Amino acid sequence: MTTLPPASQKLLREIAKYDTGNGVLFRYASRGRFSHPNTLSCYNARTFWPLSKAKLIDYENEDAPVRITDAGRQALAELDAQQAEKKTRPKPSANGATALRLLREIAKYDEPPMVYDDGLRRVWRVASRDGHRASIGIWVALEKAGYIRTTRVSNIGGHRVTVTDAGRQRLTAA
Repeated sequence: MTTLPPASQKLLREIAKYDTGNGVLFRYASRGRFSHPNTLSCYNARTFWPLSKAKLIDYENEDAPVRITDAGRQALAELDAQQAEKKTRPKPSANGATALRLLREIAKYDEPPMVYDDGLRRVWRVASRDGHRASIGIWVALEKAGYIRTTRVSNIGGHRVTVTDAGRQRLTAA
């Protein structure tokens, strides 16, 4: 199967969803865009070209309905299988290497350090905006395992983190 741009993949999914045999009649919106009749989403004309070139859709002209072909349905099944593989990523573990490095970093401080959230990449940092960082999933895994405890110190997002006794035992066992 040829690789399709993400916009064309989305368009193929939309056509497959609404094509019950009669096709989907897109209307010209303006500036080379076409409006989907059911969702009113607009798609650039260039989004149709990879699908038509690969014969995944039957696209005669701008006034005819767009139909998905058998090859298009097969390609969609392959895309769905690829998506399913991507979603089976394992959850963060409290016993992984990154989690243990974070636990060691937190344990270095005598006083509970502040936790900084950049708010964009879902990453928290220890003790400064340039401190040791890990994804929020790792932090949550450590807290669920009972290795750390975060406490809120202000209403505007200030948190402090401490290593629990179970966390210190885990560090000595590692």
